Amino acid sequence: MPKRTGPTDSNLIEVINLLKKLSSEHDVQIWKTVAEKLEKPRRQRATVNLSKINRYVNNDEIAVVPGSVLSSGVLDHPVTIAALRFSENAKAKIADSNSKMMTLTELIKNPPEPKKVKIIV
Repeated sequence: MPKRTGPTDSNLIEVINLLKKLSSEHDVQIWKTVAEKLEKPRRQRATVNLSKINRYVNNDEIAVVPGSVLSSGVLDHPVTIAALRFSENAKAKIADSNSKMMTLTELIKNPPEPKKVKIIV
């Protein structure tokens, strides 16, 4: 029998299921893509630095990170970031730049317009 990989955390499994449900209800592929990226084993999930978010996300867009946000780099404009986890230093830098951070669960409760969402991996 092959060894099981992927998430075992019940909260994460719930987020994945909510994303898939949101995708099918609104017929929007982006939420299904985020769910598929979250289903990967932890060692294969995205770890994104603030410098990458700063480079690719504009003021009116939301960065969705299906993994962790790390603190390397700076944010020179306010952005909204939704992620699975944030490092403590990243939280401080995000707060200093007047940006917003939220969990994926908070994002699902009030889903934004798909055009404004960028998946950063």
